[in-house]
This record gives sequence, C-alpha cells and structure tokens, in this order.
Amino acid sequence: MSNKAKGNLLVILQFALIAAIVLMAVDEVNEPWIYIGGVLFIAPGLIIIYFGIKQLGGSLTVHPQPKSDAKFIETGLYKVVRHPIYTGLLLATFGSVVQSMAVVKLFVWLILVVVLNYKARWEEKLLSETYANYTDYMTRTGRFVPRLK
Repeated sequence: MSNKAKGNLLVILQFALIAAIVLMAVDEVNEPWIYIGGVLFIAPGLIIIYFGIKQLGGSLTVHPQPKSDAKFIETGLYKVVRHPIYTGLLLATFGSVVQSMAVVKLFVWLILVVVLNYKARWEEKLLSETYANYTDYMTRTGRFVPRLK
C-alpha cells in the first residue's frame, strides 16, 4: 500500500470514528452532573484543536505526510505536546462519551485512541525523515500529553 493510500485510509477511519462517537444515537442521560462532566472534556478539547490548527497555519494537513513547504513548529502548544490536535480530538470525543454514558461509544473511542496513536507514530516517522531535529524534539516532548520533568 502506498503512503498516500495508507494516509487516506487512516484519515477516513479517523473521521468515521469521530462521526460515530458524536452522532451515534443512544439513550439520553438527563443528569446535569453528567452533562457538565462531558463539557469539562469537550470545551478544552475544542480550544486545544483551535489553537493547534492556528499554530500550524499553512503547514496544516489532515494527511500524515507533511506538506513539502511545511514548517517545523515546536512553539506554543507544540512545545508541550507533539500532536495537540489529536489530544484535543481525544478530549472532545471523550466528552461525548461521558455525556452519553454509553459503553458502545467508549468502545468506539478506544478504537479512535488506537488509530490516532498509530497515525501519530507513522506521522512521526515521516517527520523524522523530513526534519533533522525532529527526533530530538520527540525525546523532550510528549506525544499526546506533556512529559513530566
């Protein structure tokens, strides 16, 4: 399978899982504390996604392969984690799981975690081949969560 086809498959799978989590019909839970608990994940997740996209600017692509004219960003959120957009996606979709309290959504979310982890590892391999200092960046910066010092 070519890199382009593999990347396209991962992107389609990622968006399909996100759509399944957000749009899946489940019994409504009418507990305010559960709704608020979900918002406590969704809101920061969306904020992280927004700033991650903004900081990447023209280097942004949904495909794991970096653009030929992409700049290596290691400031802002990217100083703290290597994949803040994935982190934001995981937080926001987990908030949807919390709000629904549905085991099936949790299962789909866990599959999303596996897919994004695989996609991030492959993306990091491609970024290491593109940027000489990316390997050093990986040693000091966590993938989805900050490293403890």
